Amino acid sequence: MLWVIGCDEAGYGPPLGAFTQGSVALFLPGSTGAIEDSWAAYPELFRKRRGAARARPGVLPLVVDDSKVMTQLASGMDHLGALWPVLFGYPYKQKNTLKDLLDWAHLPDHTTFRDDPTLVENFPISWVLEDGLLENARSALHKNGLTDCRARISMVSPAVFNQMIDQHQNKSAVLEKGWQSHIRWWLHQLPGDEPIVILSDRLGGKKCYAGIFQEALGAKGLVQVIREDDNQCTYRCLGTDREIMLIVSPKADSKYLPVAAASMLAKHLREISMEMVNRYWMERVPNLKPTAGYPEDGKRFYAEIQSTMARSGVNPDHVWRKR
Repeated sequence: MLWVIGCDEAGYGPPLGAFTQGSVALFLPGSTGAIEDSWAAYPELFRKRRGAARARPGVLPLVVDDSKVMTQLASGMDHLGALWPVLFGYPYKQKNTLKDLLDWAHLPDHTTFRDDPTLVENFPISWVLEDGLLENARSALHKNGLTDCRARISMVSPAVFNQMIDQHQNKSAVLEKGWQSHIRWWLHQLPGDEPIVILSDRLGGKKCYAGIFQEALGAKGLVQVIREDDNQCTYRCLGTDREIMLIVSPKADSKYLPVAAASMLAKHLREISMEMVNRYWMERVPNLKPTAGYPEDGKRFYAEIQSTMARSGVNPDHVWRKR
């Protein structure tokens, strides 16, 4: 057996709304196939988005894929959210709040989403799950050897995003520091001495990861470069009390199921953030149309709320990212 960790993010480019990251840890049999193509290794449990237009959220096989293609489904948001209770054991109720989710799954540092005027901790989160589904799903997961599946998320408000840019003079620092925080969490929290394989999508245009991986590892060991090229970066750790390997690959969210799952959790939280942004400002600005927060439409939205921001004393740095 080994632990396979997947890491990904959502909302790094848009100037509005929270930047979110997700990571998952799956305790899998130590076979290459289980890592390289978990969809093929567990056909009863997982499927990709293609051909899944009629798939029901939370019903096995779970639809797990890059969140960008998942949102093409009419029920895409429900599929994103269904991973929490079905795969990761989130103790859902028919109505939960954002605070419930953040208290259960966010990394310990909750100051990363401070100073967000649109944040509503009691914002409702609904789950679309059929009766009896959880019991059947968990039985099937255990039958197939997936007895321990864990997940963590993190959220960075525009205010904190801008503060980190001011501090580091580089937008990529926000992405990299968050990535390191997730890896540190898992290296400290995962039980046993089984090997750990970390799978990650590329962080922006970054091509070398030995330095930031070493920072995340700290004094526990030494990072050794196995491979660094345009197709893949591979590293292993020397001197650690368990085997640790990192694989960074372009489009990892379409290659590795754990990364796809992390992508979906990050996207789920990002979409909740944008729902709050839209609700907050549409209640205050007549005839304002909602936005997904992406650059062009985000500029339109921001221009239309500026006079209201000024009247209400909202700091622009708490709404619009500098980069």
